Order: sequence, then structure tokens, then C-alpha cells
Amino acid sequence: MLNITIDTKELTRLADRAALLTEKNLRYAVAQAMTESGRKAQAALKEQAPRYIDNPTSWTLGGIFQRPYAKADGLTITLGFATERRGRGSPAGRYLNPMAAGTSPHLKAADLSASRLAGVSSRSVLIPARTSGLIDSFGNVPLRKQAEILGKARAGGASGVFIAPVRRGSKTMAIFQRKEAFIPRSSTLESSVQRLFTIDESPKPRARQFPVQQVVMDSFTSTWRRSMSDALDAEMRRVLGR
Repeated sequence: MLNITIDTKELTRLADRAALLTEKNLRYAVAQAMTESGRKAQAALKEQAPRYIDNPTSWTLGGIFQRPYAKADGLTITLGFATERRGRGSPAGRYLNPMAAGTSPHLKAADLSASRLAGVSSRSVLIPARTSGLIDSFGNVPLRKQAEILGKARAGGASGVFIAPVRRGSKTMAIFQRKEAFIPRSSTLESSVQRLFTIDESPKPRARQFPVQQVVMDSFTSTWRRSMSDALDAEMRRVLGR
């Protein structure tokens, strides 16, 4: 979350230009300007998100919010990522905040389940193999697909999915799938093994990759002067029109 607060001393510096306005009028104008610049900063976050997040979904972009609107008696707005659950989806803030601040990987139920099956550290995470064919267009493996594969691994080798060291002599475990198919134009049955996931016991902390604060402040400061000028003009017209 990023809070933006305007120092009320700035109201005094506006007095010469807006001599017809009371402090209440000035506070109202500042609140309007803050709200408008906040909206533009929110739009800037959504616009720049694809630079730092691969193929962000509409759910992810919808998790970037501004609240509440600034008020004359509370010159503060908050920009950030939604952390409250909405429907069935995981709040966007759970996976966006680590991108903005850098943190240890967030463990999901699938990670914990795989760790128990493999008998490894409970801090392990599932890393999909690039050649697994499981990764969707957004760079993720759907949770239902992870659950399906783990269910087969739990059922044993008969399902064709099993857990074993990533290579002979290695302590790192992985989830594999054994497939059988006939060699084209022959009656010979060929067996192949494909790695689906690596179970990483030492996941690297995620580095900060989405400079949210910089994006917000750059947008806010670049639009603030114009927003403030427009808000003052509107308030003066409103007062003179009484």
C-alpha cells in the first residue's frame, strides 16, 4: 500500500492566488486534485504493469485500486493492491505485493502437498518444467492441473506419474510422467519419461521487479500541478456563481 498525504501548509501557499476562497474551499479543491491525480496514477500502474508482469490478466489489473477518495477533512488517498478475497479468486495483492517489495515465495497448497509426497522440506515449491506443456499463456500452471497431477502421483506408479530424484544421485526431487506410444509406421511400443515439475527445497527470494512506488509518484507529481490548477479554477467558479 502507498499512502499519499498533502501537507496542509500547502494550503497557505495557495492563498494569494485564491484570495476569494476560504480554507474550507481550498481543502475541497485540494481533495479534488488529489483524487484526480490518484486516478491517473492508478491508470499509470495498470498501463505499465505489462512491462513488469508477463501477460497480466484482467483479474490482476483489476486488483490495482485507489481508495478512499480524498476528502476536505482527510487529505489522504491510498493506492495499492487488493488483499481482500473477491469470489473464488485469490486477491491480486497476494502475488503482486511480492513483485513490488520482493519476498520469499508464497507457498500454495500444491507446494505443501508435493513436499509431503516427496518427503522433503515443507518450504519447497513446485517449479514447472519449461518443456512440460503445462504452462498457460499467462506463464502459470492452472491450479486444477496441479491438483490432477499430484492426485496421480499420490495414486502410485500405475497412473504413469511418479516422484523420483531429478537425476541419479541427486537429492532434489521431481515429478515425472511416463508415456507409452507406438513409433510412427511401426508396431513397436516406445516408452518415454517427461519431467513435469521440480520440487525446489531452496527457492530463491523474489527480487523486487515492479517499482510501484516510483510509478505512482512519477505519475502523481507530473499531473498534480495541472490537477490542482483545474480544481482551484472549478472551485472559484463555483464560489463566484453563488
